[in-house]
Amino acid sequence: MQFALLFLGLVGLALLLWRGATWDRAAVGAMLMGLILSYAVQGAAGRDFQPILILIDCATFVGLWFIAERAGRWWIVMTAALHLVSTLVYATPFFTSERLTWAAVTLTWALWFLISLTFFFGVWEVEADRRFAFGGRDGSTLDDGGGARAAATLE
Repeated sequence: MQFALLFLGLVGLALLLWRGATWDRAAVGAMLMGLILSYAVQGAAGRDFQPILILIDCATFVGLWFIAERAGRWWIVMTAALHLVSTLVYATPFFTSERLTWAAVTLTWALWFLISLTFFFGVWEVEADRRFAFGGRDGSTLDDGGGARAAATLE
């Protein structure tokens, strides 16, 4: 399950690298650095509690928020917010019993799925921003209904 979710997220990040603007690519870089460092630290030390993972995720959140403040993209704001919530999940072992640990893992997977969806929303947002900036000059047509004529049909 974890690898399927990771693959979905990496596809979204790759699409953002391909179609995104400078700030979008900076946010992708922040996410990729957070992912790579997290997997490297977790793989090196096992599954024990590691404060370094919390620091990596906090740094990723701060980086995403910094980028979101300058980029003006909603997908980055949503990604930063969901990443903050997933970082707060690290505190669950301190407040719950051991049997609820898998609930925290499941919550982390669900949050990563939502973060992956924001990547795909980001691709849509980038393309919509481009179409809006071109004002229909990119080959799309916009019928604003100006002038007296028959209404459009759905045939």
